[in-house]
Amino acid sequence: MSRWLVRTLLGVVIVVAVLLLGTVTAWGVDRVVHFDQVNRNVTFAGIPVGGMTEAEFANVLDRVALESAEGLVVVAAPGFDIVVTGAEAGISLDREAAISRVFAAGRDGDVVDSFTGWLDGMRDPLTVAPSFRLDVGVAAEMIRSAPGWVKQPPTEPSFTAATGTVVVTPGRQGLYLDADQVAEALAAEVAFGEPPFRVDVDWSPMPPRFDDSDVAEALSVVEDLTDTQLAVRINGRTAYVGSTTMLRWIDSELGSDDIVPVFNEDRVLESLERLLDGYATPVPQPTYLVEDGTVSYGLDGPPARTCCDLGAADVLYREAQRGGSSFVFLPTRLLEEDGGESRVETLGINELVSEFTTNHACCENRVVNIHMISDIVSGYVMQPGERFSVNGYVGERTREKGFVPAGSIQQGHLKDDVGGGVSQFATTLFNAAFFAGLDFDDYQSHTIYLSRYPFGREATINYPDVDLAFVNNTPYGILIWVEYTDTSITVQMYSTKYWDVEQTDQRTWRSGACRSVETFRSRTNPDGFTVEDSVRARYRPGEGLDCAGRPTPRP
Repeated sequence: MSRWLVRTLLGVVIVVAVLLLGTVTAWGVDRVVHFDQVNRNVTFAGIPVGGMTEAEFANVLDRVALESAEGLVVVAAPGFDIVVTGAEAGISLDREAAISRVFAAGRDGDVVDSFTGWLDGMRDPLTVAPSFRLDVGVAAEMIRSAPGWVKQPPTEPSFTAATGTVVVTPGRQGLYLDADQVAEALAAEVAFGEPPFRVDVDWSPMPPRFDDSDVAEALSVVEDLTDTQLAVRINGRTAYVGSTTMLRWIDSELGSDDIVPVFNEDRVLESLERLLDGYATPVPQPTYLVEDGTVSYGLDGPPARTCCDLGAADVLYREAQRGGSSFVFLPTRLLEEDGGESRVETLGINELVSEFTTNHACCENRVVNIHMISDIVSGYVMQPGERFSVNGYVGERTREKGFVPAGSIQQGHLKDDVGGGVSQFATTLFNAAFFAGLDFDDYQSHTIYLSRYPFGREATINYPDVDLAFVNNTPYGILIWVEYTDTSITVQMYSTKYWDVEQTDQRTWRSGACRSVETFRSRTNPDGFTVEDSVRARYRPGEGLDCAGRPTPRP
């Protein structure tokens, strides 16, 4: 080998050695000077971070962590998606791993690896990917709280005997997202994938809690429940419920650990109301008193109670479990929570709306009858829309009721008859109804005019064919109140004033020997609506004469 070649090779070696020594020296100096900084030419999540201190790199971590928290995560099932943010899914940046990996980039391994890594970083960027972690508990709870995570709830088995025969409906499984399985799948995606994260899952079957064996066990209880008869008591009366009726009450109910038979409350109450129809205590009726024109009332009797209150089904079920060995006292409910106060107040009986007085001689038998019928009718309350009939309410006037013989008009003749004189009450009542604005449904005037009554505006009664009946055509109740002395009778009507009434005219004409009279009245209601009507009377020319002036046979 020539000396020139040797010298050339030696020069090359010296140059390479010098260059290598310089590079190694530069590497060493760089490691010493930048020992607390990220290696040169390193990127993290696409962000150049070379030369950053740990404090500077922490700002980059904050940015990446925020982006991952706000980024969308998709859990996709057939026909259904859950889209949430990373934070809502429980995904977070692994900061410790990021710091460790970024500061180790280009410095991993032994001295040679560290040197070559430093050299590589001089030519090409060193890329460090962020790593994430998933809180499985948060992810599972996110699934469970998502609307629609149960696609189809399972149907539990059930049974009912509402038709009289036990009908069983089998259970059916549902479909849902198994939160724990979905969270595990998402954890795997987060561990090995990159944002944005998406996981595709399938629906899982959701079985019912109870099966055929649970139903069979419950139905064995049904047989024992309905193999008896229950004696039920309400308001002091007893009725009996047989097994056929009880079977129709049966339904199933889901407990925490089992499926059990129960009595359906609605069907129990409906059945008992039919069975115990009429077993309720009477609704208390108001008893009115008028003193010095002031109306007061008291309710006659305790508040009405009827069958049955809520809880009756449970009471009957417990007794059926015992085999019907004793009476069942059913819980009752109030028909009126306030005992009837509001019902009475609604009638509006609080002021005098009309009254009329007629006079008579003292101390005659007819006065006994007038007082007797007055006592029977006084205190009667007409409901709105009700028709009141004197004959229908009082009935036949008989000695057994306390009526006595007295003068009356029969076929145009004066004649004593049991109950004679009650037409004076009828005439007084007729006029009170006239000025209260009530509608007359049935009335007849005396056949002979008696001067103690208003001409053409009076009525007579005779059981059963001659009646006085009128209708309460107001929205309020009407109290008929009667007061009397030895020589007079006054009929008053108390209510809430509805009609303004006045007699407007009267006309008379001849019907042969008889006189006919028509009396007109005008009635105006609170709306200003006015009704015109009239009443009629016809009088014979005298006792025992007809309208042709001929005598009539004495009855």
